[in-house]
Amino acid sequence: MQIHIEWRVFMNRISKSIRVVGLLLLFVLASCSFSGQTSSLQPGNVPNPTEVSMVETAQALLRRTEQLQERTPTSIPTETPTPTPQVSLSGTTLRFLDDQTTGFIDHKAGIELTIPTGWLAVRVNEEEYYKAFASPLVLENPPIFNRLNQIQTHDVNFFRLDAIDTRPGHIVNGLISDISVIFQEGDTRTLEEWRRVESRQKSPYAGFKYISSTYQETADGTRILAIERSWDWTSGGSVYYRGVFFSLPTGTVVLDFQTNMDFRETVLPDFEQVVNSLILLAP
Repeated sequence: MQIHIEWRVFMNRISKSIRVVGLLLLFVLASCSFSGQTSSLQPGNVPNPTEVSMVETAQALLRRTEQLQERTPTSIPTETPTPTPQVSLSGTTLRFLDDQTTGFIDHKAGIELTIPTGWLAVRVNEEEYYKAFASPLVLENPPIFNRLNQIQTHDVNFFRLDAIDTRPGHIVNGLISDISVIFQEGDTRTLEEWRRVESRQKSPYAGFKYISSTYQETADGTRILAIERSWDWTSGGSVYYRGVFFSLPTGTVVLDFQTNMDFRETVLPDFEQVVNSLILLAP
């Protein structure tokens, strides 16, 4: 009797061991299928529903682990904030826009205008001015470098902005095309008064000619005074000058334009675009 009981205990232990080994084998087979091997059920070997459930759970866990291991960490996209343009000590703001144009605001004069694509816009002694000297474009074009060097000592309270045409082929006979924004704060002379003053102005330049002075209107109906002059250029040919006067409550704004006389029809549309972009800011 004792032997019979011990034998049953022994057989029970073997049976439990066999079940444990069987489960382990199932997990091993499941692991093999996870790594790319396919196991199929043979006819007549119908698995126990509990074992199938355990295998499916194990497979799901392994698949989840593999997915987490294979996933490449992705940084969370963050928007780089566009820095807010700072108002300079002289009271101006320059904004480089997405369409490659440049927005200029003169807070003292109370105006805003746009410089077209292809023109280098700088304010004397501001960050963009010093950066320009190190650019390959300036270093490879002495006339542009010389212009930047020439305006270095200009009074920023009077000489507000300078824009140079940097497009290829637009330096003719060593002469650049240039637009300057001049503000004479508190000078509220009328356009008629300015016309009389400018018509009597003498110039030290050789071959100086006073071509014309006319009253015109911008695209938004603002009345302006346009003056044209010319003089000899040291390297040959002539300089063409066009000045547009705006009489404002804050003073007088003048847009000065210079280019090669023979090249003026090519770049005058850009200057007219600047003139027509000028708007008055609300006080």
